[in-house]
Amino acid sequence: MMFPAHIEEALTSVELLFTDVSAALVSGEPLALSAASDGLRQAAIDFSRLIQGLTSTDQENKKLQSRLKKLSVGLAAQRESLIRRTVLVEMALNAIVPATRDATYAKAAGPYGTAGKQTGAFKYLAA
Repeated sequence: MMFPAHIEEALTSVELLFTDVSAALVSGEPLALSAASDGLRQAAIDFSRLIQGLTSTDQENKKLQSRLKKLSVGLAAQRESLIRRTVLVEMALNAIVPATRDATYAKAAGPYGTAGKQTGAFKYLAA
């Protein structure tokens, strides 16, 4: 049993854009990843709207369910890869530019801490 052509076309579009995001993740190109992710997000939104209009017989189509399951598992794997990549980038950034880390304590002015605050009470010293 086949499902409507417009659903097939939309699902194929989502699958192709999913493949583009996977390739961009592997390549490590941030601009390609951003563009592919934007395309996938929009295609997924459009596909979601189409799915809501399906009849119950179309929703029970095993082929459609199988393809959707494969996409959902793949999207979860992509999400995990993005989280790992984010952590690695943050660790590298902290190693290269330590100032990007939040300070826990106030920074010392010199190697031995801050100089004491002068009150101005002793203007002249005599020995």
